[in-house]
Amino acid sequence: MPSKEPMLPPGPWQLLGEVHRRDPFNREAFHRILQVLLSRDAPASGGLAAVFDFGRWVASWAPAGSSLLLLPAYAQVEQCRQQMQRGRVHPLWRRHWAEDPLRSYTRNAFHHWFKTSDPSLRSLTDLSHLAYALWAGHQFVEAAQVFTAMEPYVTREPWSSVEDRLPGDDAGQELMLRARRESLAYAHRKAPRAGPRP
Repeated sequence: MPSKEPMLPPGPWQLLGEVHRRDPFNREAFHRILQVLLSRDAPASGGLAAVFDFGRWVASWAPAGSSLLLLPAYAQVEQCRQQMQRGRVHPLWRRHWAEDPLRSYTRNAFHHWFKTSDPSLRSLTDLSHLAYALWAGHQFVEAAQVFTAMEPYVTREPWSSVEDRLPGDDAGQELMLRARRESLAYAHRKAPRAGPRP
């Protein structure tokens, strides 16, 4: 079915609208639509553009406290995963995370989801995607806060999908450990130091 939003391709928008009416901002429903868009038999660039457009569209109106603010990050990870499967990852693809608009979407998710949501309701997968996006975007102090919130748990994704240099089953784990180490070390160096005591 055609979308009322001109930047989105035809899809199950009526169904999403009904789910949204019954359970506004249902995380599972929006992630399912992301998967539908990814499964389309479309030219690689066109299909991925639709996925990213969907993520940006949702993030543009998702309320504070909603993990849907992370959909652009999920879309970017999917872009990397599909490029890696085709063996065509641009050597500078990680730069996208440090540039707008992705950097702005990531900061928005950090400030308006991570900082405002109930910690007991946060998905570990969402936290892991946010930690990756912040680290890859050189926002190490914020990434350290997310890594700390995740402790003592981790997830394989997005780390195993975005590691393009290390071969082996534990390449994603090595990338996650490196990102965590770098972020926590940077945050420790930048933390305000106690001055002399009077």
